[in-house]
Amino acid sequence: MNKIYNSFLTSFGLICRIPIKMEYKSDFSLFGLFFPLIGIIVSALVLVSFYILNLVFSQLIIIAVLIIIIQYSAFNLFHFDGLLDCADAFFFNTGKKRRLEILMDKRTGSFAVFAGTLYLILKVFLVYSAINSFVSNGSNWEWIVLLFIYPLSGRISGSLMPALISPADDPGLAKLLLGYSKIAVTVGVILSYSIPFGIVYLLTTGNVNILIAISPLIAAIISGIFISGLSKKVLGGYTGDSIGLSIEIGELVHLIVLVEIMGRLF
Repeated sequence: MNKIYNSFLTSFGLICRIPIKMEYKSDFSLFGLFFPLIGIIVSALVLVSFYILNLVFSQLIIIAVLIIIIQYSAFNLFHFDGLLDCADAFFFNTGKKRRLEILMDKRTGSFAVFAGTLYLILKVFLVYSAINSFVSNGSNWEWIVLLFIYPLSGRISGSLMPALISPADDPGLAKLLLGYSKIAVTVGVILSYSIPFGIVYLLTTGNVNILIAISPLIAAIISGIFISGLSKKVLGGYTGDSIGLSIEIGELVHLIVLVEIMGRLF
């Protein structure tokens, strides 16, 4: 029990900006299990934020912007920093060693500013579009559950990277995840997605299109595999920044797929 307690708080403290005041011993042995499961907590925060904001504000664009602000303030700024650093490193025409040096550089380059701005604009637009489709078509709550588990899909995408490739020459997060368990992350992925899928199943009284329900997750997994391959090619392996990139892209891909599905159905 202590192992589970320590490993959960270690995992939560590593990928969350909310300070943990409870005492625990650092233990990364079950990080692969808790990495995707923590996505449930982030998704719950986003869903509750939508419910409260929807009672206060009438303009959906304001709700969408505030949801992103809340999510990033509590969880995603670390991952967004990884996206920015990777934009500078990946787009710079140089070798692996120099790219790793760029990742360690605290300065923000033009590639990062450009990519980060476009990313946030697109993400806000996708959240707004999905909420608008939800409100305009009868407010079926299974759709809002499928929408707001995009943080879960992102963390599933990011959790695959240490299981697929080796760490690059990085003294940070990557070194802490040596011995990362493929079995643990597989169990974590299955458990984490079973929870929202079960909720959707209950909301639809069993009348759920399984393909639609899992399509965003499948897309996020594919994006995680792609980012892993890209990280191996340009960096020689994964780093903490490339895991952050995979989380952000996984979230975005989930939103793109779901918005496209909702647009075609509605």
